[in-house]
Amino acid sequence: MAAQANADAGSVRNAIRWGLLLASVGTAGFRLPSLVNEFRAWRDALGLADASIAEGRHTVLMVELIGVSVVVAIGIAVFYVLRPRVKAAE
Repeated sequence: MAAQANADAGSVRNAIRWGLLLASVGTAGFRLPSLVNEFRAWRDALGLADASIAEGRHTVLMVELIGVSVVVAIGIAVFYVLRPRVKAAE
């Protein structure tokens, strides 16, 4: 009975692990079109005479990029932390 309870806890932990990883990748994928649009807007603003517009667009682009990177990094870190424990050979 104890072995089955332990197996169930491991499968729930594994499901949470994969679910969080997929959620982080899905969130990054959802934000990707916005990130591409911000990149294009920044590149277009570089051709304008006013440098402050390009600087503002670059700031927005960096904030979007850092946000996506943080979400993916947290997802990967949680995926790594919740990995199954290896039992020592007795």
